[in-house]
Amino acid sequence: MENIFIQKKVGLNAEKSSGMLKVEKLCKLITEHPHKDAIYEAFEIEKIKDEIICIDFIDTLFEKIHYYNTKYNRYSICAETKDIDVYQKIEVVDGKIQKDIIFKFEEYIDGDEVKNDLSAIAIYNSKNTFLDEYDMTKYANNLFKIGESDLANYNVQHFKTKSKFQKEYNKLRSYRLVEYDNQLYLRGITSATKYNEYGVDFSFVVSMLILHSNMKLNKGIEYMIKSAYINESKLEIIVSEKLLKDAGSFGKVSTAINISTNDLGQGSLIFLNILSVGQLNNKGFFLYPKKYIQENGVRINHITKPEKVFSILKDMDKILNTSDNLIKELEEIKTIKHPDELRMKILTKISNPKSSLSRIKKLSDIFDRKIDNEISSFAKLLEMCNKAEELDMEFDLKDKLRYIISDIILYGNKKN
Repeated sequence: MENIFIQKKVGLNAEKSSGMLKVEKLCKLITEHPHKDAIYEAFEIEKIKDEIICIDFIDTLFEKIHYYNTKYNRYSICAETKDIDVYQKIEVVDGKIQKDIIFKFEEYIDGDEVKNDLSAIAIYNSKNTFLDEYDMTKYANNLFKIGESDLANYNVQHFKTKSKFQKEYNKLRSYRLVEYDNQLYLRGITSATKYNEYGVDFSFVVSMLILHSNMKLNKGIEYMIKSAYINESKLEIIVSEKLLKDAGSFGKVSTAINISTNDLGQGSLIFLNILSVGQLNNKGFFLYPKKYIQENGVRINHITKPEKVFSILKDMDKILNTSDNLIKELEEIKTIKHPDELRMKILTKISNPKSSLSRIKKLSDIFDRKIDNEISSFAKLLEMCNKAEELDMEFDLKDKLRYIISDIILYGNKKN
């Protein structure tokens, strides 16, 4: 079950991509989206629907997101606490014991209709979100772990009974469901009234429209997607300018935008201004300058109202076209005089037994070779970072690695 919800890397094969997509086709991803009309109005889609967006691998990403939209049916229901049972189900699947947490909705609201009897398997953090209401997450999870699920269920039933007679325990919430292969899953629990849908399809469509608009306003700018990790609820793509500029000891670099969304719980839509270091193709690695993440990053929470979201998205100048400022910051970096010290700091971080990266031997092997401690050898450290970026690993690990490398190379691992 877990494999179908992992945020997977998207293969970017130039031979299978035209790098072009019609605006009208792009917008097919949001045909059923609750904010479709607002998107059409904000970007004047009817006027530009026949235009072609030219961004390397945009068609590849479109097909992948279309797959998730087709295969994973996402929708929400509302239910009160008093009408929900939560319990552990244990069964043998293919000779292995499988333990699932089940949410059974005795009564729920689907649109304007009241319905009965619906069950879903809890995934992601939905179980913990539910238990957090009673400050019993750690306690209940331990009971499930040690085989005392009946006792955990007894506690849930206790609060369910209280919710029938005490309003403070009976809360109406939105339960975000996803159906895959005829099985229903609970992927998140949110406010029934304040949560807005800014998910994978929304994020991809508006970000491509923003970049398309920027290319039209600034002739000569071209983009390519250099990295992408996607599932039905989460997305992270890095879009880099094609124009490489000289950044001294760092070699050739270009401005890049890290676009991510987490359509679960309190997740958000985020645009970060970062740097792509290395070659124009899919090789190279990424640096996350803290100054530009803090001052120039855009974060949109799911409680943000749509009208404000579109106002923010139409004013992206502080994110786009900033390569000169970023290069200036690189030129002021003082850590490059000690490349081997930086290598050792990276190796120490990723090899720490407490680090989730420590189990990836190929990663520690990359940084295990000593570098002569001279400025001229800084290029060897950058080459190591390139090789680390090329390793195939889970998104959470790759994301952690990128931040470790950025912190150490840019700031010597000092807090700023």
